[in-house]
Amino acid sequence: MSENHIQHVQLGIVDACLSTSVPRLARDYAALYGHAMVERCVPARIRVKVRRKPFSLWHRPRFEVLVNGRLQFEPARQDELLPHVEWAVNWEIPRAFPQHLHLHAAAMEVGGAGVVFPGVSGSGKSTLAAGMLARGWRYLCDEFAIVEAQTLALQPYPRAICIKMPSFPVIESLGLRLHGRRHYLKGSKGRVGFLDPRAVRPGAVAGSCPVRFVVFPRYVAGATPQLLPLHRAEAAFALHEVCFNLLGCRTPGVDVLVRLIRQARCYRLISGDIHRTCDLLQGLVEAKGAGEGGTGVRESGNRRAAAGRPRLRRSTDRLVAAARNVPIEAPRGECGTSAAAARARASAPTTR
Repeated sequence: MSENHIQHVQLGIVDACLSTSVPRLARDYAALYGHAMVERCVPARIRVKVRRKPFSLWHRPRFEVLVNGRLQFEPARQDELLPHVEWAVNWEIPRAFPQHLHLHAAAMEVGGAGVVFPGVSGSGKSTLAAGMLARGWRYLCDEFAIVEAQTLALQPYPRAICIKMPSFPVIESLGLRLHGRRHYLKGSKGRVGFLDPRAVRPGAVAGSCPVRFVVFPRYVAGATPQLLPLHRAEAAFALHEVCFNLLGCRTPGVDVLVRLIRQARCYRLISGDIHRTCDLLQGLVEAKGAGEGGTGVRESGNRRAAAGRPRLRRSTDRLVAAARNVPIEAPRGECGTSAAAARARASAPTTR
């Protein structure tokens, strides 16, 4: 019988444990998160177990990934295991931390101000996080904005940044290096690599901070980068659509979203060339204390804010109505499909 490797990690507020009998996975995980490994006397809130699947006639899938005792994924290859372990941890975070609101977003800090980049998979969150990390911003996460429901403070979950193969040249142009020499297979996303934020420079990981900017990115190849001011009402509704636990948060999620938006400046970002996009974002935060001049972003100050208040109230009504129809969801879109979802689809009747 293979030796079982048990590794406990503490990444910001997230505590997790990996138990596996697959030596290659144990080595890869230790190489990526050795700096975060801790000794624990109590069980971690998120427990991931990876084991070889018992022999089957077809020899596939070969592995099982369980999170807190539930079968979550069934990857076939060893080079799929590390991304699936990352995904299994992400899947469980909203359940394990119900005192926080969890948004599908990258989160950064600059000058004590938290900047959130909400968006679906493929919107460019991770590449933006890497770009701003190279500019001196500090990193919280590339997949979650974890908001403490009472204080509205962003909390760190400094996991390794996952970079898709088409973005490898972009990362190289930023002067950053991916971790190790090995690439991994991540479902429909194809080959990926990991960027360790701590390897970029000392002090690259941020602590808790208030949210001051909410920027919704959308990558358009070849586009001129633009920042477009967004009404807080629209921003609140857009955040609702990327919230993982609107109904699972101990504090009413709608209330947290509305309070969060009221303290932040909100924008849509059309991103293109990474260097020009980073210039634009840097100009935005540098202009925070000196008005909007020089950023290419124009707002009409108090008159605009006053006009937005009725819209914010109307948006709250829409959020409440929408929330009644939104299930408690696990993170989605990063790394393929859960085993449970795959089985459900396989058993569902087909229609033509």
